[in-house]
Amino acid sequence: MWNFSKTWAALIVCLAALLATVWTAPVPRVLGQDKSKSAKKSVKGGKGKPLGNTKNLDVKADQIQASFTKEAEDLAGQYYDAGHLDKARSLLQAILAVNPEAPNVQKKLELVNEGLLNSNDIEVEINPSQTWKPSGAIVLGKGPLRIKSEGTYRFEAGASGISAAGFSDKDPAEDMVSGIACGALMGIIISDGKAGKPFLIGESLDFNPKESGVLLLRVNAPPGNKCSGKLKVAISGSVQGDRPPPREKE
Repeated sequence: MWNFSKTWAALIVCLAALLATVWTAPVPRVLGQDKSKSAKKSVKGGKGKPLGNTKNLDVKADQIQASFTKEAEDLAGQYYDAGHLDKARSLLQAILAVNPEAPNVQKKLELVNEGLLNSNDIEVEINPSQTWKPSGAIVLGKGPLRIKSEGTYRFEAGASGISAAGFSDKDPAEDMVSGIACGALMGIIISDGKAGKPFLIGESLDFNPKESGVLLLRVNAPPGNKCSGKLKVAISGSVQGDRPPPREKE
């Protein structure tokens, strides 16, 4: 049996294809012909058939779009009220895919996204002297994600034998990461056993990851550093804990 996302994905594809066909079909134009020649020739469509008047069909297409928009928007509101923000978000995105000009839908989607960003809160402490640490969160790709850090720490490089080339950035697993400020909090997502590209978090970051996977965190400091202190990091949005909840005692 199809799940919710597959069902709506199929519906969106079919409806979008129908409307795109109706609204983007090219209109043939006959140029450089005199009236006598153009009068004798009729404009033909597929398989040599004359093109007919599509006014009534266009009206039906508009009705389909309006009906889908209204029903999907009403259902999204019901999901929102029931607390299923992810399903409400999928429906609102479906509306915008078919009808980008739908009034107030974008504002409703922003409201749902903000609700998602403040849900499923997971907290973890980061030791700035350590290498990459699992955050305890599994990121659900293409959904909104918020990462916020609090606190300060003492930065001490504690490294020796550094040449004029500076700190090495050859191995992102252990070395400094180029393109991200020294001392900044950063993240990386491990998807299907493969590490993505490290990204800057800093004090706060809202974004939509492209892939699902395990989120790891680290301060961008050189190997052997003597940093001390801790950062408290809160992760919320489209995430879930990487450990199953404890079983209730029978």
